[in-house]
Amino acid sequence: MRLRFGKPKPGHHRDPDFPAMDPTGYREVLDRFEALTSPDWYLEVGSRNGSSLTTRKCSFIAIDPVFAPRFPILGPGRQMHFMQMESDTFFTSGFLARTGISPDFAFIDGMHQFEFALRDFINCEAAMRRDGHIFLHDVAPFNHTMTTRDPAYMGEGRPWTGDVWKVIAILREFRPDLSARIITAHSTGLGCVSNLDPTNSTLLSNYDAILARFTNLSLADYGTGRLFDPVGCISPEDFLSRFARA
Repeated sequence: MRLRFGKPKPGHHRDPDFPAMDPTGYREVLDRFEALTSPDWYLEVGSRNGSSLTTRKCSFIAIDPVFAPRFPILGPGRQMHFMQMESDTFFTSGFLARTGISPDFAFIDGMHQFEFALRDFINCEAAMRRDGHIFLHDVAPFNHTMTTRDPAYMGEGRPWTGDVWKVIAILREFRPDLSARIITAHSTGLGCVSNLDPTNSTLLSNYDAILARFTNLSLADYGTGRLFDPVGCISPEDFLSRFARA
């Protein structure tokens, strides 16, 4: 009997020069990281439907211009703050300084254009503890077409990472003092940045020059082999094993 398979969904194909991701999903990585490290405060940029808040155990601050929760988002944390505003507005509001909150766990999953993700990283790092970790979603696209800067590409259910991958490239070049790695988590990767320095202003000082150089740079020109350098990539299990308690 001949087996019949449906046609691949538009935009879901993996180009041959992109590495396969691990079956472990990015939310599982975040959940297990929290369980292993017991952070005090979680900061999330781009919460929208609440899917990544539903399993948070610690106190958190969630930021989104328009919340549309479809999941149970009230967890066991002692404090839960929902900031319905653009992330730039939140960070300039001084809320974190006034409340004395220094997050040690952050997740950026906002607009899929690199300049927004880069600003969110800059603002997060400035507010974070030095021993904190900042995670970024969608840093590992699996084909070239999904890296477009055009949000309309999401039509008909096509996955869209935009050019968030550029943040990893920028951090590796302009901030070699950071550890900026790609965790090969399903399905579009998870960036993890550690060794933070809240006092470092390199990215902010060079922000305009970075935008001028990277805005029109394609991943094809930058090179998938360069982005997915084995030294800069790590599997979910290898990453999490670093935090496993003896």
